[in-house]
Amino acid sequence: MNSLFRNFSSFFSVFDRFLDRVLKPNPRFAEVPIQQGFADRRNKTFVYIHSLLFLIFVSKGVLDPSMALNSFYTCLVLTLHLFMMYLSCRYHPHIFRVYYTLIAATYGLGIIDTGEDGIHQAYLSVLMVPMYIYLFMGSLTYFIIQVIIQAILVEKYYTGLIEEAATFMTPQAFARAIKYSCHVTTMYFVILVVLTHVLMHQAYLKLLLIDKQKSEVENQKTFLLSFSHELRNLLNSLTGNVKLVSLENLTERAKELLLNADVCGELLLHLVNNILDTGKVEIGELEITPTPTRIFDTLERIWGVCSELIKRKGLNGHMVIENNLPSVMLTDHYRLTQIFLNLVGNAIKFTESGSINMNIEWIDGKVLVDEKCFQPYPFNDSDDQDEGIFEKKQLFHVLSQNLVTLSIANRRINRNLLKRSSSSSPHGVLKVVVRDTGCGMPKDSIEKLFQKFTQLTPDASKKKLGTGLGLFITKQICQRMNGQIKVFSKEGKGTSFIFCIPVTCGPPETDHSMDLMSIERLISSKRFSAMLVDDLAFNHTILSNYLDRLKIEVKDIAINGLEAYQKYKRQVERKDRPNIVTMDLNMPIMDGKESAMKIRQFEADRGLNPCFLIIISGNCTDSETRECLDKNGKIRADGFLKKPVNVEDLLRVIGNNLVQLR
Repeated sequence: MNSLFRNFSSFFSVFDRFLDRVLKPNPRFAEVPIQQGFADRRNKTFVYIHSLLFLIFVSKGVLDPSMALNSFYTCLVLTLHLFMMYLSCRYHPHIFRVYYTLIAATYGLGIIDTGEDGIHQAYLSVLMVPMYIYLFMGSLTYFIIQVIIQAILVEKYYTGLIEEAATFMTPQAFARAIKYSCHVTTMYFVILVVLTHVLMHQAYLKLLLIDKQKSEVENQKTFLLSFSHELRNLLNSLTGNVKLVSLENLTERAKELLLNADVCGELLLHLVNNILDTGKVEIGELEITPTPTRIFDTLERIWGVCSELIKRKGLNGHMVIENNLPSVMLTDHYRLTQIFLNLVGNAIKFTESGSINMNIEWIDGKVLVDEKCFQPYPFNDSDDQDEGIFEKKQLFHVLSQNLVTLSIANRRINRNLLKRSSSSSPHGVLKVVVRDTGCGMPKDSIEKLFQKFTQLTPDASKKKLGTGLGLFITKQICQRMNGQIKVFSKEGKGTSFIFCIPVTCGPPETDHSMDLMSIERLISSKRFSAMLVDDLAFNHTILSNYLDRLKIEVKDIAINGLEAYQKYKRQVERKDRPNIVTMDLNMPIMDGKESAMKIRQFEADRGLNPCFLIIISGNCTDSETRECLDKNGKIRADGFLKKPVNVEDLLRVIGNNLVQLR
């Protein structure tokens, strides 16, 4: 018995390896490994069952010569099925699916002509053929097709024959039908058992696939966070040292070189952001965080970088702002800056002479972005030399009293010229136009412009410039902000990008709001102290110098969260605790989140007024940022800064909370 079992086991092992070679899928149509594993098992199940049926009918023909011809035809059909399975694996999986669906559809019609015995076979086929199709094809589509076919056959052919058979069936035919039904029912029972096993295995494989996809997303997310943390730490040191050196007494030549380094640092940070955001888009982690934003400060910073880039290319440029623009908007200023830099960088790349202009408009009362927001459209469709209404409107912006213009030389906004009516709607659409006088592009190329890694230019020498990610990320950000972006271009005349984003106005700035210089003077007049928590020494150096410039004393430095918590407790006991604590999130031994929660709990237990806590991180996502700033949460941070940190951002965070620090 053991010997027989070993022989059977050896035979099935050899046969299984043979099927692996014969049923090897065409690489052009191979699925992911887990799904392909299920397809292989399904194909093998088909071969095993048909091979078993082949042996049964061969044995039946040998034992009963009267059934030899019938068995021969049946074996021939089974062989044809196996051959079609081989062709489907060798060339295309749909070959077998279409073939088997057609065979099953004509099966019932074929057995109707066999008389009363065939009626019962047809009746059984109505119930079992669709399940048979699903078992050997793994396709719900073909299953539904077969259900429809069998329903039509029941309606057109089977019903009348079954009624006739019930009335006129002879005892002999009835006995034969029962005998046949027993055989067929047994066969279908085996098929159902196998089907149940296959479906359970399919469900298990789907769970494995879902777990694998989740694992891949988590691994990619972890990589992006780690990658961001390392890069931003280095950029923090690079840009921080450049800014600190630029504050020293230097020659004009040295200042120019430092300005070059500063601009390169900004561009490097922008490139890193695009690369990281591409990964976030793929795993669905690109987040938008609307916050009250002083839009004029943001536009000044954007124009400061963009105008320097335009100047270095030897081009002219303007930023034109409508004077009815709200002073405070609920928007994501970080993402807004990213869109500007992407569009201006793209314009600079393909503009050799002329100018690059930006227009910022406010469409009051609009809640949603529609086609009217983009009108009038740039460029005439005619081939004449006349410009369209859009171009004429841009041409005379200097003469308009409703506009404020910034230039390469003038990079500051005169707030007195920007007035907003108190009766204006709290909602509106921010419309931004970035227009260049570059080479332009044909209309048939515009559709490809926002695809990932796509670069469109008639000049072959420029095909290697850029990463091809800027416009892709720009469109993704606009969509995430419920906005739209369109591009209009004409060869030889230039290109205009227009993006529109719906925003809500924040509370207007009051007379008590201060600019950065006023905040700096006020902070310097107070006696504030701080403790810095970061595991990297060069980050201590940057922040220490920033705080020293603001006349804020650095009382202590900690290199991990546990050390920060212990030092803070000792400082409280000495009644010499700092007003400000800057906390990095990613540190060894104890991270910044846990340390901040322990500090907050310690303050609550002692009944102390909470210190001013600033979270500083290079890899914190927007959801984690909201968690840190949640006033009802465990951390309850007062400010959040992304690396690389600059002194202006530090001033804004402290300046917005001067009342608490007093």
